[in-house]
Formats: sequence, C-alpha cells, structure tokens
Amino acid sequence: MKWHHMEHEARSLLDVYSGLLSNQSVILAMNSSFVDPLRQFESQLKKIQSSFRMLVAMPSLDKVKEMGSSNEDIEDLENLYQNILNIFEYSLLNLVSTDFYKLQILKEMLVWMSEDSSYLQGRIMMIINRVLRFAAWKARGHTSVDAPCLGVLAAELSLLCSHDNSSIAQQASLGMCHLFDIAKCQHGDIGESNSTDSKGNSVLFSSNVEFLAKKFRHDKHEIAQTVGQTLLPSLLTDFVRSLLMKLSSPDDKIASKAASILTLTLTFHSEKVTMVSKIVDAIYKQLCENCFHNMKCDMLGVITLLTRTSPKKVIFQLMDYPVPADDTLIQMWQAAGSEATPAPRVLKTILLILKGKPGEMEDSLTEKKRFSLDATNMMPLAASQALCTFLPLGSYKKAVVQFFPQLLMALMFQVSYSSELSLMLKDRTLYAQDALRVLLNCSGLQQVDIILTKNSFWDHLSEELYHRYRVYLLAKTLSDCNFPQFPETLHYLYKLSVEGPRRSEDSLMIVIFLTEVSFIDCE
Repeated sequence: MKWHHMEHEARSLLDVYSGLLSNQSVILAMNSSFVDPLRQFESQLKKIQSSFRMLVAMPSLDKVKEMGSSNEDIEDLENLYQNILNIFEYSLLNLVSTDFYKLQILKEMLVWMSEDSSYLQGRIMMIINRVLRFAAWKARGHTSVDAPCLGVLAAELSLLCSHDNSSIAQQASLGMCHLFDIAKCQHGDIGESNSTDSKGNSVLFSSNVEFLAKKFRHDKHEIAQTVGQTLLPSLLTDFVRSLLMKLSSPDDKIASKAASILTLTLTFHSEKVTMVSKIVDAIYKQLCENCFHNMKCDMLGVITLLTRTSPKKVIFQLMDYPVPADDTLIQMWQAAGSEATPAPRVLKTILLILKGKPGEMEDSLTEKKRFSLDATNMMPLAASQALCTFLPLGSYKKAVVQFFPQLLMALMFQVSYSSELSLMLKDRTLYAQDALRVLLNCSGLQQVDIILTKNSFWDHLSEELYHRYRVYLLAKTLSDCNFPQFPETLHYLYKLSVEGPRRSEDSLMIVIFLTEVSFIDCE
C-alpha cells in the first residue's frame, strides 16, 4: 500500500509538470497573437493563476524525496521538482520580457500568496525577486518604462519586508530594490538628490543591493522615504491607496504594518499625492461602514497629514457630504483641524465656499468638480456647520483672529441666504447662526453675545422680516463694546464696499455695518 501511495504522489507531480507546460505553451502563443492586449493579459493571468494553484498544491521537497526508493530515484524526483519551479519562473520572465505592464501579475501573485500559507511562500518570493531583477536589468535599456502597477506592487512588497519568515522578508526587500531600479527608468528628469536615502546614499542602480535590502527589512522609514523619492506621483498615490485599503485587513498585524508605512510615507511625501479627494472619500466610506473600525485613529491621521499639504482638496471633499453632518464626518473635520499650520488655508477655503448661496446652481466658484449628483450648491450649509467644529479648536486660535472680519461678514451673508431656504429646509437653516455665535465666543467677544442674547438677537435671526434690523443690532453692539477687531473689520468693510458687483442683500448689509461701525472711528 505504501508503494502505491508513493506512486500516486509521483504521478501527481508529473501531472503538475505537464499542466505547467500546457499553460506555458498557451502563454507563449498569446504573446505572438494579435489578441486585444487587455484580453491577452486577462487570459495569461488566468493561466498563471492556474499554474500557481498547481504549484502550491505540490508536496514539499522532503516528501518528494521520500517517494524515491534509491539515490537515483531521489535525484530524478528532485530534478522534476526543480524543473516545475523553473517552468513557472520562465513563464513569468517571458511575459515581463515582452511587456513591463505584465509586472501586474507579480502583484496578483502576492495577493494569492497572502491567501495561502503554503510552505512554498519563500520559494515563490524568490521567483518574484528574480523576475523583478530581470525586469530592472531590461529596463535600463529603455528610455521609458510603462509599468503602472509599481505603486500597488511596492505596497504589497513593503508589507513583506518585515515578515516573520526571514527568507520571505529578505526576498521582498531585494525585490523592493529592483522595483526602485525600474521606477527610476520611468522618468529621466529626476536629479541625483531625489535618488538618495536619508543619509545621502544612492538607492538606485546600486551595486550594494544586499545592504539596501537589509535597511528595508529593519527600517520602515527607509521604505517610506525611498518610495516617496522614487515613484512618480500617480504611482505614489496608488501606493498610498493600496496601504489605505490594507487598514481594513482582517489580519491585525498586516493592518498595523500598513498603518505604520502609510503614516511615514504621508509624513515625508504627502505633497506628491494626487487624487486626494478620492482618498478622503474612501476613508469616509470605510468609517461609515464600521464606526468602530480598529484602525480609525490611523485613518483620521491620514486626513490630518493630507490637510497639511492639500487643505483645499481635503476641505472641498469634506464639504461635499449631506447636511447635517454625521458623527463620522464631524470626526474627520476635527482631524483636519487638529494642526495649526494649515489653519489659515483651511479657513480661506471655507470662506471661498461661503461665497456661494445655498440652493443656487453650481458654477465655477468652487473651482472643483464635485462627486455628488445634486446640481444645487449645498456646500455653504456644510461649511457653516463645519465652522462650529473648526473655530473652537485651540489650533485655530490665531487663524480665527486673522480672519475674523471675513468670517463675520461671510456668516452674516449666509444667515441672510438661509432665510430664503427656511420653508424648504427648516432643520438646516441655523448653521450659519450657530457658527456666528461660536465665532463671537471664540474671539473674546462673550460680552457681545450676552448683550445680544438679552436683546433677543438670536431669536428669529434668520427670518427675513427681522434680519436687517438684527444686522444693525449686531453692528451697534460691536461698536458699543469697542471690539478689539475694529481696525481690521473697518478696513475689510471698506474693501467690500468698493469691490465689484455683489448681491443686493449683501450690499445693503455692508452699508449697515459700515455705517454703524464707522461711529467708533468718528468718536
């Protein structure tokens, strides 16, 4: 019985061999055909996946050796085993030699590998490394390289550089070195300063690959720095988005590694990331699906880092969700407002949005193509509500002082606009009023708020019948209290009064404010 079992195992090995040869012949034939490139790639990917599945289903080499009854049998079985691996590797080399685009297959292999705990993972990583080394060598003879998958491939490899299995980690790190060599060939206008690590050592086309690979295995900072310095912006964006998706991995260890590398990459190179709006939207959707997400803090941290370098893109996206904002969106606002440095640019963006009138058809004012299908502009309502979150933040204290006059008038205008929506959107008309009150209290004008409250200012403020009188009342109260922002406010009011054409209701409010506030100057 033992012999029959061993004979069956040996036959299964031959079946794998013949199966891989069959798949290889189809792959080579397709390379010479005139099939549509996309269909060709999809068909070849299926054949590679079929070969991969056969490969990982093979018994281990030790078990294969047990099948032999003599040294000669063992040697033959070892050769057969090695030939199977060689056929698979050759198929990959042949694909990459004809088209760098097909490096995408390596990324798919890494995904398949993560789904299978096969003992062959180390060997498969060795094959991937060899293919990347070959591709890097071949790329050096080209003035340009079409390899759009490098970002997502780098993301997969970066997670394996610190794998518990030292062999897998070593091969992944070597693969990263070769990937960076390929990436260098995608653009010829990057200077030497962009191809060095944090210590000034060259990382591209280096003869000391082993040394660099060792650094990648032990230092995520090196990976993050080199990725940002080497990949084109579009590929770096793919790298970031791939790691972002990994934060939802059921494997906590993978999610944690992804969060670490993602945070470091954005800390060093967030200014190179494109498609910021889509990244923000992806985070919002993930947190909406699971408000108790394990990596919630890391996702909100991504918002903070993107706001540092792309505040306008982040804020426009955050203002493009339904009003009133849900808890997830408010938390993302808080993350965007957690640092003082981008605060002025954030408030400038919000002020730009507040130039719009809620309910109006969209125009070029926002300078942004929105994701929503709603043709009317409801972003000013969201911006008013967002100010209730941003203005009280300690990080915004200086920026609020700087933009007090602009915020004051913008919110008064919005209160006026909201009165026209009161019948249609009763539950959405108080955001500008709430933000105005928050602005006063955050600007050291609590006494103004107290006096206004005693005079029933906040009651029915947005009602059109009372609005003009209450504009006068606010201006008079500010004047009576000798508010410290008077010089800047007066200057801004003069500027508004001589600017180009405005809505008639805006012009009237400017005149009322300017007339009343000017009394302080006269006194």
